[in-house]
Amino acid sequence: MIVEITINGELKQLRFDNRALEKYTQVTGVDVGGVKEMAEDYSQLDMVRDLIFCGLYGYYRKEGKIFDVKIEDIDKGMGDVTQADQLAVIKAFTASVLKVTNEMVLAFKAMGGSDEKKK
Repeated sequence: MIVEITINGELKQLRFDNRALEKYTQVTGVDVGGVKEMAEDYSQLDMVRDLIFCGLYGYYRKEGKIFDVKIEDIDKGMGDVTQADQLAVIKAFTASVLKVTNEMVLAFKAMGGSDEKKK
């Protein structure tokens, strides 16, 4: 899933694919398909920053570009990210996680057959 947002005064494309989801697990330490929970030391802006970083990673990798972005670069521009852009990023990430999770479930069922057939 692709979403466009403006950060640091530039229009950027974010791509939430397997590469971005893998990067998200590396950045946040959560399990595949999980989402880091907001807490006193991890706000919605922190979460969106991580998602933007990972979405940029997905876009750069898909386009064959060198990923030279630092998470600190994203953090500096977070004050300018609109609520609408934050929501678009969260929705795109969530849709991507659901899609990948559903595809994995179908793949596992295809590999092992469904439990209903075994009964």
